[in-house]
Amino acid sequence: MSEQSYSYEALNNQKEFYDSRFKEGYMQDFSGLFESCRFYAMQDIFQQMKSSGFNPTTILDYGCGEGRYINLLKDFFPTSALHGCDISDEALAIAKNIYSSAQYTTMTDETVNLPDNSFDLIISIEVLEHVGDVARSVREISRLLKPQGITILSTPCANKFSFEWCQNRLIGGLQPSFDGYGRFKTDEPGHLRRLSDRHLKSLCSDVGIEVYKIYHRAHLFETLAPKGRLFKRIPQVCVGFGMLDWYLFKNLPNGSTMIALGKKI
Repeated sequence: MSEQSYSYEALNNQKEFYDSRFKEGYMQDFSGLFESCRFYAMQDIFQQMKSSGFNPTTILDYGCGEGRYINLLKDFFPTSALHGCDISDEALAIAKNIYSSAQYTTMTDETVNLPDNSFDLIISIEVLEHVGDVARSVREISRLLKPQGITILSTPCANKFSFEWCQNRLIGGLQPSFDGYGRFKTDEPGHLRRLSDRHLKSLCSDVGIEVYKIYHRAHLFETLAPKGRLFKRIPQVCVGFGMLDWYLFKNLPNGSTMIALGKKI
């Protein structure tokens, strides 16, 4: 198991750090186990929202990277105006080329030069662990969200007793972070923190967002699922094995990652 700490550049030179990463192909292979399991979980949530009658007029993907969720949003909400934003111009250039159905805006640190109350739905998938100021990011999401609008926030989870938490606990890998939240030693260098349910609810409550549901993923099966040669040979079988966490345990808090649903009040 690799032991890491966060990168200085990931905190202090974020634009340069992520431009360099996207130039090197960061996140362009979207077929890995963890990304596939996350994608199917998001698909399940979008289906629930659509079935409930939710039909947003405007949608923002906050920290959209190369736009990997734009087509999924378009599939479920075909009449919605789609928008993406990211700190990396390299990522947005890829998104514009591949997913031309959305408009894109470059972020300045955690902020986006768009008007208040612009969006009915804002998603932010695996972003809050990367930003320099997580409170500022959540505040910006609230500013951009319309009253009664919905946000979906996915981020690694620090709750106790996930398989990943236990691994790090055994190796002394529950590290402090610069902002007091903590992180796992096995996190990749771009991950600056891990939030618990309590942390995320507090951050949202402070800016007028009520978190009404948190699902959890990667309790056990997703962590144990094959990721090497066997995954390349039988990827659907491995992903199906990993998705057992979602189907069986998504309402249990001891997952390595979480997907929170909140409403601006």
